[in-house]
Formats: sequence, structure tokens, C-alpha cells
Amino acid sequence: MTKAYYADYIYYEGKLEKEKYLLVNHFGNILGIENNIDLKENTEIVYFEKSAIFPGFINTHTHLPMVYFRGLADDLPLMDWLQKYIWPAEGKWLSDEFVYDATIHAVAEMIKSGTVCANDMYFYSSSIAKAIEDTNFKAVVGIGVLDFPTKFAKNADEYIKKAGDFLAEFENSRFITTALCPHAPYTVSPENYKKCIDFAEQNDITIHTHLAETEWEIEEIKSKYGKPPVQLFDEIGMFDTNAVFAHCTHLTEEEIELLGRKKVNISHCPESNMKLASGFAPMSQLCDAGANITIGTDGAASNNDLDMLSELSTTAKIHKALSRDATVFDAESVLNMATGNAAKSLKLENMGELKEGNCADFFVMSLDDINTLPVYNPVSHLIYSANPENITNLFINGRQLMENRKLTFIDEQAIKDKARYWQKKVNKC
Repeated sequence: MTKAYYADYIYYEGKLEKEKYLLVNHFGNILGIENNIDLKENTEIVYFEKSAIFPGFINTHTHLPMVYFRGLADDLPLMDWLQKYIWPAEGKWLSDEFVYDATIHAVAEMIKSGTVCANDMYFYSSSIAKAIEDTNFKAVVGIGVLDFPTKFAKNADEYIKKAGDFLAEFENSRFITTALCPHAPYTVSPENYKKCIDFAEQNDITIHTHLAETEWEIEEIKSKYGKPPVQLFDEIGMFDTNAVFAHCTHLTEEEIELLGRKKVNISHCPESNMKLASGFAPMSQLCDAGANITIGTDGAASNNDLDMLSELSTTAKIHKALSRDATVFDAESVLNMATGNAAKSLKLENMGELKEGNCADFFVMSLDDINTLPVYNPVSHLIYSANPENITNLFINGRQLMENRKLTFIDEQAIKDKARYWQKKVNKC
């Protein structure tokens, strides 16, 4: 049966269409938009009046299971935060059960703020993927790679082998795409990055890694290899393979030119960078140079939420202030960073835009709330006025995962109970 979703506005093929019907077939693919719909036997009409339909957000940098470490350690520099609190907590608590439960929680939070897909970097990847599939969400699930042993693997070769096993296990999933995630240049050697490049290119998957997040990282890599991390990555070929680089906060003018010329995909995480005092990434300069800018939240332990709406608004505002130019990163360009640009960076075909043939991954935003009235430009309202409570419904592959703010595939009370259960366990440390 074909479904026709009516809204006052639909952001279709990058344009704001007024008073249209979005047509979706029974496979969950978009058929197009129409001005009028005849009441046919095989068409069900769903009305979202005083509302707008937008493509769902794609969060390009997450560590989903870290949602259970939200608020565990705050107001600290990145390396103190990692070494003294987060890594010890992960060493004690990570398990298949912990990761599965935390991922379900993270998915619920993302759905309720308009996100349909996350690009994740973590461990216990099969448990993450099973949680994604069980909730009918979508994710690029990255298998973490480090030089040193963890509960997940003993060395880089074993991490990469596990990536091969994961790829085979989920290669036919409609919800899961595989990525390889060497953590950062201070935790993964150039030799092991080269192994990751070889594996990713042989299997046609994306690499997802951190780059130039802090001044400490820059100095650490210089002292270890005699060159900054961007130069190191350039020499080993990281900018010549398909990859997403999170943060890129500390860059010289020459490095900005290089990343732009190479058309590098960057995941901008402004709120995490601000909270950890990492600095302000030069995203407007990178965009002007030719880089593909996308947006991520980072993990909920460092943000401390997975709210892409807030991240989009922050992105637009801080770069206007930094450049002292109110025209920088207008509302539509920021929306595209979280949709079309994101899909392109992750090689997600049939995602990131509402258009014929794409998956029906979208959310509905109310234009009838106090903070969304009066309505002159719904895209402006999305970026500058909206909060998650204005997002009323969400669909992935044509399935409704949220209806009138209620999750349809997830038991919200069970999520809260699980969070309290793990809170008590972690608090006993």
C-alpha cells in the first residue's frame, strides 16, 4: 500500500515545498511529492497539518554506549577526562550486556531529537549492531582499532580481524553499514593506520578516526614523529582514501588548504569541543577551501547529549561570531551538513535527502508551538528556534519509530529502568 504524508511544508530535493503530499511505497522508498492525491483504494493518507517534514539527521561522530557514562566526569581537560575516568570505567564495565543496553538508550535519545542514523566508533560492535537492528534504527558501526590491548582485542591485527568477522556477519543488513575506526594518531601507529587503509580499501568501507582534536595531541605527535598529525596523515595516505575525520580543531592555514584541496570529510563536534575546552574548529575556512563539513555530537559522556538540533544551532551561531559575519553557515547550509553532506561522507546511498528513490527517513516538526510561531521560514525555525519537543514523529525506511513523541519500537520505561540499574552498579566503584 502506498502512503501519502501531507504537511504544510516538505523539504524535498533541497527546496521547501508548500502544502504537498510525500508518497512512500510499501518497501519504504520515496515515490515523489504531489500537489493533490485522489482517494484511491491502495493509498493511505496521513495528515501532519501545521507541520513540516525534513530529512532525518545523520550524526557523523558518536560513541553510543558512552551514554551510560553521561555525567560521570565533567569539567576536565580531554586527556585527564580519558585517562583518569573514562578509560578506567570502560575497562571495568564494558561487556556485551552493557553495550547493548546503552546503545538502545542512545538510539531512543537520538530518535527523539530527529536523528535517523549514527556513525559510531566503539567496541563490542556486534552488540551495538544488534541493538540498532532491534530498534529499526540505522548506523555505520565502526570497529575500533588501537595499538594496545583491551577487553575487545590484544593488538591492531586482532582488531582488524574482528572487523572482517563483523563485516561478514552484517553485510546483508538493511540497518548496518561497516566502518573501520583507528582511534587517533596518539593511540594508533602510522604502520597500523596503513593496515587500516589497506583493509578499508579492499573491503570498500569507510575509515572513521579522530584528528587534531587538542593542542596536546599536536605536540604529542610532533615529539613522537617529528611532524604534526595532519602532515603524518597526508604522508601515509589517509586523505587519499574514503574517511571521516572527527574534530580537526587545531589546524594551520597550510593544513586547511590541504584538507580542502583533498576534499576531506570532517565531522564537526562544536559542543563537545567547547565543553572539553579543545577550542573552535576553523570550519568556515575549511568549507571555503573545499572540505565536506558534516556534524556530530561526539559521545554523551563529553557533550553531554546526543541532540543534533542543538548541535546544528550551535554550529551556525559560533561560526558567525568567530568570523564576525552573519552570513556564514546559513540555516539551509547547516541543515545540509547534517543530511546530504553526511550521507556523502559515509557513502550512504539513498539517504540524506528526500527525493524519489531514496529511503523514507524523515521527521515531522510541529509549526504550531509557542516557539515555532509565527512561521515565515521553517528551515530557519528548525535551526534557530526548535527543540526536540517540537519533533513529533519520525520514520526510518518508511516505518514509524516515533508517533506523537512516543517511541513505537522501544519501551521507554524499560530504558529508564536499565539506566538506573547500571547507574547503581557504576556508582559502587
